[in-house]
Amino acid sequence: MGGPGRPSLARLQGVLAYHQTLLGDSRRNRAFHRALAARVRPGAAVLDLGAGTGVWAVAAARLGARRVVAVEREAVLVPVIEALARESGVADRVEVVRANARRVRLPRAFDVVVSEMVGNEAFEEGLVPILARARAQFLRPGGALVPEQVALAAAPVAPPVALGLTPPFLPSASVASLTAHVPRNLRPAELVALAPSRELLRVDLREARAGEPLPVARARFRVADGRSVGGLAVWAVIDLAPGVRLSTREGTHWLPTLLPLEPLPAGPGRLDVEVDWNPPRRRWSFRFEGDRGARAAAAHSPLFAWGAVRPTIGTRR
Repeated sequence: MGGPGRPSLARLQGVLAYHQTLLGDSRRNRAFHRALAARVRPGAAVLDLGAGTGVWAVAAARLGARRVVAVEREAVLVPVIEALARESGVADRVEVVRANARRVRLPRAFDVVVSEMVGNEAFEEGLVPILARARAQFLRPGGALVPEQVALAAAPVAPPVALGLTPPFLPSASVASLTAHVPRNLRPAELVALAPSRELLRVDLREARAGEPLPVARARFRVADGRSVGGLAVWAVIDLAPGVRLSTREGTHWLPTLLPLEPLPAGPGRLDVEVDWNPPRRRWSFRFEGDRGARAAAAHSPLFAWGAVRPTIGTRR
């Protein structure tokens, strides 16, 4: 049972627990702070979109910005940002605006726009449209975005666990065939690369348009044994400022994504992959050509799994 204020308390607990994870990410924190130090000049105006606890807004003020606007839609975080600004002695230069970063209205008066709306899969939190709009409406000519480019890198990896039930005291091929179409996060210790990584795609946030789809990505890998490949690991490589790059492959709160692959033939060969990272039509496919003549090809998508179960939903009583 709940009472007055209970939903807000639960919301606060969840939001603060999540943001403490961000605050504890030392690699992420050092990289973003280095990028801001490179971009914020004394007297600059800085906009922080999706400010969270406000660490980058406050850091920008401490680096010499004369005016900082922190935009955050979570009501429970507004007093957190204000308290952090007071604690850091910059409350007179940090203004907090409670609004959605996608719809906020502000003048075109900022020298730097920073946003950390990057997800495990890089683009699912709307970074491209948010910064495209910011570039057009809020950033002064010659101003800087942080980050300025985001890329996806990938490598074939060993299967972290077998699909289906482990140990196999019940047959579970039906479940395994469905989960082969579902991406999941990989812990860094689970990522065992079987070939050098390749860049799948790159988006220059200084030029990208809000409605532009992500390009279909293609890459080729040489693997020593097709049977050892369990999937394709994908992670983000973020260029925050010149000389400041952050990879989410390991050591950050962001986690790589595993795209499972159906079993490949044994032996060495060439693995060609194609990945469509656009959320409405997420899919990945592969083609394997073994040195000994073995071949395999298949396509994967969460929509395939949905198509397998949807016809029976609602028909049972």
